[in-house]
Amino acid sequence: MRFRPVTLGRAAGVLTALVLTAAGVAGCGGGADTSGPTGGTPDSGNAPEAARTVATGNTLDQPLPAAAATTPLTDQTGRHLTLGSLRGRIVVLAPLLTMCQETCPMTSQNLHQAAQAARRSNSSGKVVFVEPTVDPARDTVRRMHAYAKLYGALPNWLLVTGNPARITAMWKALGVTTEKVPVDEPVRDWLTGKKVDHPYDVHHQDVVVIVGPDGRLRWITVGRPDARGTRLPTSMREYLNDEGRDNLAHPAAGGASSWTARDVEEAVAYVCDLAGDG
Repeated sequence: MRFRPVTLGRAAGVLTALVLTAAGVAGCGGGADTSGPTGGTPDSGNAPEAARTVATGNTLDQPLPAAAATTPLTDQTGRHLTLGSLRGRIVVLAPLLTMCQETCPMTSQNLHQAAQAARRSNSSGKVVFVEPTVDPARDTVRRMHAYAKLYGALPNWLLVTGNPARITAMWKALGVTTEKVPVDEPVRDWLTGKKVDHPYDVHHQDVVVIVGPDGRLRWITVGRPDARGTRLPTSMREYLNDEGRDNLAHPAAGGASSWTARDVEEAVAYVCDLAGDG
């Protein structure tokens, strides 16, 4: 996948606020970029004084947009839900594309590890990790179920899909833009082993967002997932293309921002403490 730049001022203010404080952004499979829509460098001096760094991300205090909270979703087990229905728990969100060969397998690896850590600390009832697809046309419940099995199913790790138009609107409300683009290189489906007819990719920002139990956006980071030192499922490791293998080995190459499972765990702990203080 190629880098998908953040468009300031067009999507919801979530990523806009982040870009003002972040060193750069990385799209799915792409490098770092610090330019806005006119090619200028975002001025970190314009960032709200209340924003501060927790782990590798930035704190937020914004309501979860209604379009995101109310989107009907279905997880890998066929259960129906909305993000709003998870109110009362900390929700960790990141985009997913099961046909991604560049970064999504590492995103899932990191979130799966963070979900395991939450279970070990007996806090899985308070925290849920949700990966909504950016490719609902292909990411059926069956595919999501098979993908989850590669990593090891966890009750607090949900892979969700839904109506394509509603899913796109949900991500747009969160400031994440998506774009379907054709792929010239031949692709074989990791699930079936068959050549994919008319392959395409879905460009998007690589972002992790944490929603507090009060339904407010509390933390965000943009960058490549750093899964070094972990073991990807064999099918996913073999499915990575050259760019994906390079991202796995060198997630911060070219000055790109990156984040680890531990960063997410620390951010979850911050949000948990914040909820307790409230």
